[in-house]
Order: sequence, then structure tokens, then C-alpha cells
Amino acid sequence: MYKALIFDLDGTLLDTITDITEAINEALKECGYQYSYDRESTKTLIGDGSDTLVRRALREKSGDVDAFSKLNRVYMPLYLEYQNRHTKPFPGIVEALEELKKAGVDCFIVSNKPDHLVQDLIPRYFKDGLFKECHGIKNGESVKPDPHQVNRIIEKYGLDRHKVLYVGDSRPDVEVSINAQVDCALCKWGYGDYLDPICLKAKFALEEPRELLSIAL
Repeated sequence: MYKALIFDLDGTLLDTITDITEAINEALKECGYQYSYDRESTKTLIGDGSDTLVRRALREKSGDVDAFSKLNRVYMPLYLEYQNRHTKPFPGIVEALEELKKAGVDCFIVSNKPDHLVQDLIPRYFKDGLFKECHGIKNGESVKPDPHQVNRIIEKYGLDRHKVLYVGDSRPDVEVSINAQVDCALCKWGYGDYLDPICLKAKFALEEPRELLSIAL
């Protein structure tokens, strides 16, 4: 039995890919680029934080500091504006979270999304009290797979690492679980490459959110 579940956000709890796609495409257009991304190709950009997303979106200009600064400056306000147009919880995830709470399992969020965006999103889609703490990335912080935020939660609440499960959908989530020495459940409804050798190291592979209940309880 797991006493605490720590969740990723994009691709795990919330389906955000359409809003990310529209925001990065509008930013590219405003900055004069002639190409764009569809929903599937956007999945290759995400998972390692917003700065990495912007660099990947620049393709051959990914190392150009000025190009990055300009696109990032345009993209971030657009995503804040766009992030509630199509975003929604994955089917069954809210019900699973509510059952976990009833059973006394503590739930947290550790995301690579900028923290101010995380704090804007969570109350829009989840009832107050479902999560004990929700964290994104603040300026100067390292993104996952750096385990500092997972470790901080474990230490703050005196959790036994053997009873903590990290739940995510992609390579950085499996890697952060390894680095934090906790088990990982990989959500196959998300955006990751599930045949990635690192992803195959997850202890559990989930087809639907209700499976979390049998694993945790």
C-alpha cells in the first residue's frame, strides 16, 4: 500500500496538449517562423520544462540565445491566455483522485510547468483539498529529473520512500522516481514514448486511472 502519490501534471492529470500547440504556433507565427506543429509533433517538444519546449520549437535555431529570448517572451503570455481553452482532466482521473482521498492517501503534484501556471490551473479543474501541495518550477530551479521537489515533500511530511509512488507519463517522470528512490507508475494515456528503455523501468504501466486505486490501496 502507498501512503502518498506524487503526480506529474501535463499528460498525467490534465490533457493540455491542444492549448500548448495553439500557443506555440501563435508565438512562432508572431516571431516570423513559417512552420507550425500539430498535436502529435508538439508531444516531442514537452516534458522537460517550458524553456526546453521553446528551444525544441526553434529547431535549427535552438542554440540561438536571441531567438530563444524572443520566442519565449512571446510564448509564455500566450500560453497563460490559451491554457484554459481546451484543457481538461483525462477521463476518470478526478474520480480516482476523490477515491484516493477518501481512502486517506495523500496526493501531491510536482510538475515541470512554470509554477504560476500550475497554481492557475489546479483550482480550475480540481476541488479544493484533493492535493496537499502543488508545485511547478520557479525561476532558477532545476526541472525533473532533478528530484529536489520530490525529496522536499518526502522530508517535509516524513514519508517512507517505500510507500511513495510517483505517477507520470514520460521519461523525466520515470527518471525522477529513480533519482528519488521511489516507485513509478507510468500513465499510457499521456504524451510519452512508452517503448523508451527508461520508461520500461517503471514498476507499473497504467491503461486507465482506476488502476491507481488497486495499486495504491
